[in-house]
Amino acid sequence: MESFNGSLRDELLNEEIFDSLEDARRKLALWRYDYNTVRPHSSLGNQTPQQARRALEQFEDSAPGTIAPDGEDEYPVPTCRLSL
Repeated sequence: MESFNGSLRDELLNEEIFDSLEDARRKLALWRYDYNTVRPHSSLGNQTPQQARRALEQFEDSAPGTIAPDGEDEYPVPTCRLSL
């Protein structure tokens, strides 16, 4: 959690100026999409969180319902590259 908070602060909150609440929400959504679906994480074996989640689902021993629902629907498809 501390790593996520540090990344969020260093890569978004300290780098961006938000013009409005809607602008902040849009920039946060783009950052979250990049963080969860594009960028590999060393703590996950250089997989994205989305790839790691799918790999966990492949284990035969995993009990149904133990992994949080896939949140793909909540991330808008970015129309531009995230700039930091």
